[in-house]
Amino acid sequence: MYKNILVAVDGSENNKLAVKAAVGLAKEFGAKLTAIYVENVGYRLHPNVAIQEDPLKNADAVFEFIKSYSAEQGVEVQYKVAIGHPGESITDLTPDYDLVVCGTLGRSGLKKAVLGSVSEMITRFSDCPVLLIRSPRA
Repeated sequence: MYKNILVAVDGSENNKLAVKAAVGLAKEFGAKLTAIYVENVGYRLHPNVAIQEDPLKNADAVFEFIKSYSAEQGVEVQYKVAIGHPGESITDLTPDYDLVVCGTLGRSGLKKAVLGSVSEMITRFSDCPVLLIRSPRA
């Protein structure tokens, strides 16, 4: 069913559920899995990944979890790094994939309006199906 899966990674704790889902789907379907990290220069949604002079240095820290988890599961992953708006950068890649997996914090109202929603943008403008993985509520 799925031959080419893209998973959006951002280095947050919430994102680990999306990574696990994407790795599991890739393993189940024998699909190629690509992880993408987009450095949104000048604005950080997740403060656990520091802004640095060279934004590409963050990619190693962001990819750390998927590298270890996919190795445990025996799933090979390709890695992409982009600089720009995460929603736009990911959406631009969707014609090349059968499925996009991304996490969502489930924000609504003012928080969503102020922070924007990368997952909503991907869902609205993707050229392929999108699987949103929501973190359990505290």
